[in-house]
Amino acid sequence: MCVVIVGSLFLGYSEVDAQDIHFSQFYFSPMTMNPAQTGFFNGKHRIASNYKTQWKRASGGAPYVTYSGSYDVHVIDKMMKAADMTGFGVMVFSDKAGTGDLQTSGATASLAYHRDLLGNGKQLMSFGLQGGFTQMSFDRMKLRFGDEILSDIPTGSGQETFESTSLSYIDVNAGILYNYIYSKAIKVYMGVAVFHLSQPQVNFLTTDETNILSNRTALQFGGSFTVTKEWDILPSALFMLQKASTETNFGLAVRYNTSDKAALRLGTWYRTWSNADAAIVMAGMEYYNLTLGISYDLNISTLRETSKGQGSFEIALIYTLESSKSIVQDVACPHF
Repeated sequence: MCVVIVGSLFLGYSEVDAQDIHFSQFYFSPMTMNPAQTGFFNGKHRIASNYKTQWKRASGGAPYVTYSGSYDVHVIDKMMKAADMTGFGVMVFSDKAGTGDLQTSGATASLAYHRDLLGNGKQLMSFGLQGGFTQMSFDRMKLRFGDEILSDIPTGSGQETFESTSLSYIDVNAGILYNYIYSKAIKVYMGVAVFHLSQPQVNFLTTDETNILSNRTALQFGGSFTVTKEWDILPSALFMLQKASTETNFGLAVRYNTSDKAALRLGTWYRTWSNADAAIVMAGMEYYNLTLGISYDLNISTLRETSKGQGSFEIALIYTLESSKSIVQDVACPHF
């Protein structure tokens, strides 16, 4: 679920609450999760893509569809000392919600600096900044309001009027990330990111009233623990707060290393809002520099009576490319 709550549009309220796009496989969506993750990987180039579709049954055949694509790269490597790194990245995203075709799309650019605290590649503190442009729109003629239904008048002829059916704004996000690489077998991380620092106005009804897009704070935790040569345990958790809306998502995956260049994953997570929301199952694979994840959300909230338990399907793809200019610093970036 993402962006603006469509019910607010149906009710004609002058204030519209909003919620950002997010993915069930948040651990495979680095640049939507935290700007400080930009450029934090082993290699030179990274391409990531995420696609999610959900609630087709609950929304009457008009599913919510979200996708993002990003590219980040290490820059000015030769100027860095010890295991320090600097990353630059760009991302595009799009979200379409509900029968009113509420569309949110945009593009961002990110810059992050990863500081080797002790000079041995064991503890790194990352700082990231992200800025971009977002556009929102909806189709008024696909929304039928109460007075139009009660009076049996054509769609679009009711009392609900809008200053505009589209708007745009500049957005600024920032984050920090701490990684502790105790050994090849034990790696942990924690981070915090704050989105919408620019506090953009999101208001379709009138430009005379102020409706600020609330800051969203995201806290993330996780790690990688090697149990045997073949098996790893990969726990991860995410907590997000945006105005009165909260989300908690926690779980783990197990990874079976079939060879030095290939691995299989299987995991489960539990997501909750004010009550139980979804149980998430994920299967994935790694082959050389390619990582693929496929997940499905099993709806366990009160919406399950309408959705018949059908939640969302999601696919994530990450490709990391080495090159002759790859970083030479001796740091084992966690591979979650």
